Amino acid sequence: LDLGIDEDEGENASERRYRRGSWDGSEWEVIMDEVKQRVAELSVESGKHMSKKAKKEQRQTFREFMSTIVDDESPNEVVAFRGGQMTLNNWREIIQLNFIRHCLQSGFQVQLMTNATLQAIFGSDGRILNSAANMSQLEKRLVMSKTSDASKQAYNQRNKRRKSKNARQNMFLEEEG
Repeated sequence: LDLGIDEDEGENASERRYRRGSWDGSEWEVIMDEVKQRVAELSVESGKHMSKKAKKEQRQTFREFMSTIVDDESPNEVVAFRGGQMTLNNWREIIQLNFIRHCLQSGFQVQLMTNATLQAIFGSDGRILNSAANMSQLEKRLVMSKTSDASKQAYNQRNKRRKSKNARQNMFLEEEG
């Protein structure tokens, strides 16, 4: 599946646009303008027929589409799981991930850690993903449990971020009043 996003490293959006050309002056210009307009409408659409969560996901998705179409920015999605994280940098990988997640549902992480085909698709290293499998039960408990030092540190950092965000918002509100 080729969505027109090259995997060239070191290029910025202007260089890619210049190299590929532009829709301006081509027979596709009118169609692309219509697509941009419709995607822009969908990125801010609201209605009572959708849940709040569905609206939020739709807006986010179409804003990402807009940034790809208008600004020629590649999408970026980080998938976190036990044993590490994986960064996806193009629409092809993100669509593949969403399809595989949908098919495997709750078994996705296990398959990613053990299935060589999935590791090849996403360019992940099975030895790194399975490093947690080589730990003893005690080591797993010390590293992965909710009471582990890493978990406590993440909890404290999250609380600090929340407090600083609230302080910034309150400071902004106090400046206005």
